Amino acid sequence: MNDVIVNATGSDFIRLWYLRGNRIQFRRFRNRSWMFVSGTPYDLDFLARQLDDSGRYEYMEATGNNVYGSVEGIRIEVNPSGISDLVTAIENIGLGRKYSIYNADINPVLRFMSERSLRFFQLPSPEDHDPEIPHVYIGGKSRLGTPVEVSIGNRKYHSLNSSFLEDLHEAITQNIIVIYNNRDRLFEKLLMLLSSNGYNIGASRGKSGSTYQSYGQVYYSNPRVWLTNRIAIEADSFTYSEAGLPGLIQMSRISSLPMVTASTVTAGTAVSSMEESHALRSQILIPLYKDDHEQAKPSDILMETDKGGMVLQPDPGIYTDVYEIDFSSMYPSIMVNYNLSPETIGMDGDFQVPGLPYRISTQKRGFLSMALEELLRTRLFYKSIKSRDVVYEQRDAALKWMLLTSFGYTGYKNAKFGKIEVHESITALGRWALSRAISLSIKHGFQPIHGIVDSLWIKGSGDINALLRDIEKETRIGIVVDGHYRWIAFMPARSGLGALNRYVGLRDDGTFKVRGIEARRSDVPEICVDFQMDALNILRDCTSPENIWGKREFIRQLERAYMKELPLKPRENFRVGIHITRKREEYRVNNIQKKLLQASENIGYSINPGDRVGAIIVNKGQGKIDLGDEYSGVDIQYYRRILERSFEPMDFILSSCAPATSQVTLSTFS
Repeated sequence: MNDVIVNATGSDFIRLWYLRGNRIQFRRFRNRSWMFVSGTPYDLDFLARQLDDSGRYEYMEATGNNVYGSVEGIRIEVNPSGISDLVTAIENIGLGRKYSIYNADINPVLRFMSERSLRFFQLPSPEDHDPEIPHVYIGGKSRLGTPVEVSIGNRKYHSLNSSFLEDLHEAITQNIIVIYNNRDRLFEKLLMLLSSNGYNIGASRGKSGSTYQSYGQVYYSNPRVWLTNRIAIEADSFTYSEAGLPGLIQMSRISSLPMVTASTVTAGTAVSSMEESHALRSQILIPLYKDDHEQAKPSDILMETDKGGMVLQPDPGIYTDVYEIDFSSMYPSIMVNYNLSPETIGMDGDFQVPGLPYRISTQKRGFLSMALEELLRTRLFYKSIKSRDVVYEQRDAALKWMLLTSFGYTGYKNAKFGKIEVHESITALGRWALSRAISLSIKHGFQPIHGIVDSLWIKGSGDINALLRDIEKETRIGIVVDGHYRWIAFMPARSGLGALNRYVGLRDDGTFKVRGIEARRSDVPEICVDFQMDALNILRDCTSPENIWGKREFIRQLERAYMKELPLKPRENFRVGIHITRKREEYRVNNIQKKLLQASENIGYSINPGDRVGAIIVNKGQGKIDLGDEYSGVDIQYYRRILERSFEPMDFILSSCAPATSQVTLSTFS
C-alpha cells in the first residue's frame, strides 16, 4: 500500500503525511477557504459595502443549500486562520442576529480532506489490514509523581540510567507513532530527562489536562504531548483504550479527523465530524450555530414526547434456558431505516411515529440518515466478522461507540444537525420496537424476563430463529442472539426489586457474562475480584439450579478461606481505585474521597477531579490513606466489610437455587 495518507497538519497550509514503505513523506498544499453568510437582501447589501470598505476580502453573491433547501447569500473567500476574526466582525455588524453564518468553524484538516474527497488510511477493501506503521508504546507506573517503572514496548525498566535513556531516545526517533502514557505527567518527565541529558528529539509541547463530563460521569484527560514529525497518541485516550490502534485508525478514516485529533475527542465529536465531512462532500452548508431550537409545547404533549427507552424490570432470581436477544445498533438503525433527519420530521409526513404527534416524510432521503448510513453499514459488517480477526474486533469497538453517541447528539443543544423532535422520535420507535419484540416472543411461546432499551431476555424452547425473523420483518431493525444461557441470575437492588443491569449468567459455551458485581468493577480491591472469579469457576460446570445448590459447601469453604487469609494477603492487594469527581471543598460529607484528597494535600500531591487514584485504606476513621509508602498496615475491618459485600452475589445465587423445604443462611462475617 503506497502513498497512504496517515496524517495531516496545518491550517492555511496543509501538510499531508504519506506513508511510503516504513518512512513518511510530506507534501505541502495551500489551503484557501470560504464561508457563507445569509440574511435579508438589505442586510446582505449592507454587509457587502462593509467588505468593500475593508478592502481585505473577495466575495460573490451565491446560492447554497442547507439541509432544508436553497439559501441566498454571500460567499466570502478567507484563509482558515482569519475565519474567527471575520465571524466576530460580521456578528458585530449584524448585532448578533441579522445574519446566518455557515462553514465557519470547521476543522481545517477535515475540510481540506473532505472537499477533495481524500481519506485517511484509504482501504481498497474493508477486510484489508491497515499498513504496518512503525510504532512503540512508552508508559509505566509512577508513585506520587515519581516514575517507579517505565515500559518501552515489551521491556520494563526500573533504573533510569544511561542505557535506558539511549533506548528511550531510539524508541521515539525510530518510530512514526508514539503511544505514550502521560498519567501523572509520566511521559513529560521522561522527555525532560532526555533533554537534560543532551538528547535532542525535536520540539515538543504539552497541553494541560482537563476535567470533563460525559453521560453523567466525570473524567480527567491527561496532558497531551506533541512531537515533531511524530504521531503522538495518549494511551489513556478513550478510543485508544477501548479499541486500540486499529480502532483509532478506523475512527480517523470515517471521521476525516487526523489520528491525534481523533484520539483527543469524544466519540460523539467524532460522529459530528463525520456528519460535517458528509455535508462538505455533498455540498451542504454547515451552520455555525444551531437555530432550530425546540418549539414550545403544551404540557400534555411534552409529557407524551419526553420519554426515554423502555425497560422491563426482572423479578430477582435464577432462570434456566434463557436467550438474550439484542437489536443491532437499534437507535442508529432507526435513524437510517426510518429516514429521521431534521428536515424530514414534522406534522405532515407520510409515516406516523408510534405514540407521538410527529410524522416522518419518506419521499426524499434525509441528510442525517444518509450521513449515518455508511457508519452503520460498516459497523454491522465488522460486527459480523469480528470473531475472525482482532483487527476487525477493534474496528467494531470504535464504530460501536460512535453509533452509541450518534443518537445522543440528535438531542444535544449545540449539535449542528440535531433536533429534539428527531431525538424523541428515535426513543419512541425504540420503545415500540421492544414492545413488539416482547409481544412476538410471547406469541412464539417464550416468557419475557427482562428488557432494557434494545435487549430482551426470554425463557423457553421455542423456535428462536423464527422469532428473530418475525421481529426484524415487523420492526425493520436487525436483531441477533447475543447468548443462550444454561442459567442466569438477576440480582436484587437494595430496594428488593430487580436490578436492571446486575446479573450473572453462564452461557452454553461455558463462559460467564457478568454485570454490576465486583468482578466488573475498578473501585474494589483485587481480593474481591479474585474471590468472585474463584467462586464462578466453582459454578462453571453447573447446568441447573440443583447443580448449583450442590456446590454450596464449596462456596462456603471459599468464603471462609478468603476471610481467614485476608490479613495474610500482600499489602498491594488492598489497593483500591478511588474515583474523584470534585474538589475537596465541594464534598459535603466526609467520605473516603474527601479523606483521600485531604491526605494528598498533606503530602503536597495534586489530584484532579475525574482522576482515579490507587490507595490503601490504613485507618478509615482517622483518615489515614496511603497513596505511596508513608504508612504501614491496612484497615482490616474496613476490608472485611468490603470482602463480605463481594460474597452477596454468590449467596443470592445459592439462595435462589435452594429447594423449597431448605432453610438458607447467608454469610455473616461481620
